[in-house]
Amino acid sequence: MRIKKQAFRVKEHPNGMHLVSRGRTALLCAIDLLGLNKERRILLPSYIGLDKEGSGVFDPVAAKSVGFEFYKLNYDLSIDMDDFREKVKDPRIKAALVIYYFGFVQFDLGQVVKICRETNTYLIEDCAHALMSRYGNQYLGRFGDVSFFSLHKSLPLADGGLLVINNNELGDPHILNHTISEESLRLLCHFDLPGISRIRRRNYDRLLEKIKGLRNLRVLYQELPQGIVPLNMPVMIENINRDEVHFRLLDKGIETTAMYHRMIEQIDRQQFPVSSSISDHILNLPIHQDITEEDIEYMPRCLREVIDNKC
Repeated sequence: MRIKKQAFRVKEHPNGMHLVSRGRTALLCAIDLLGLNKERRILLPSYIGLDKEGSGVFDPVAAKSVGFEFYKLNYDLSIDMDDFREKVKDPRIKAALVIYYFGFVQFDLGQVVKICRETNTYLIEDCAHALMSRYGNQYLGRFGDVSFFSLHKSLPLADGGLLVINNNELGDPHILNHTISEESLRLLCHFDLPGISRIRRRNYDRLLEKIKGLRNLRVLYQELPQGIVPLNMPVMIENINRDEVHFRLLDKGIETTAMYHRMIEQIDRQQFPVSSSISDHILNLPIHQDITEEDIEYMPRCLREVIDNKC
């Protein structure tokens, strides 16, 4: 027997957490870990978009040639539970993925976990938008078999993803060299996540109060549930052209996004009209930790001016 003077094992990771380069890298690792392939299919939500880098969710599925099916969503991006329950019964479906859009949980997560367990289906949590959000007293990412995060979406980092393995029966992921950069890892140690969470929630609440009642604009989530730390504020631009509003705001120095104004072509717009409608009308307003009181005052004034001029 030999007792060493300090810890020396490097294989184990605390709480099943593995730092990687990006969220999509973590999903690639999860796909391998769960043994998904053309025959062992994945069930995906029907609201998945493209950006300048492609699709962080669908690209890993396509890269691994995994079979897939989509389930329906409601107008608040919550899961159509009847459709989900029916499609997850397909014996070809071996994993189901849920997305916490913009950091929100808009469905009965406990019921989703129960359905997946009853059907022997792996549950993957996409927490790319939900780094700091909780459901009840538990942080998101701890309910499924595996989960993944995109650190750089919530924090000013050049890269950074996180793979979390909750199922003890799964082995170690094949990470290779896809680790977070040293610079991002160094910066990660200095962030005050509880403080950032408070600021984001405060900014959301204050902006919500100021834009309530604006015509042709509907806030998708008019309440901020306890524990939710939003990535941004999704609103629906109604009766006027969303893209014009986006570019007019940009002219005024307000950078917004429209997640996801371009959906992946595999999602049939006629088969999933709700998702298509959201894609056509959504606009996401910034409420991040660097938004100031002055910004919170400025955005509603500009929104009102832009919308009134377009009516």
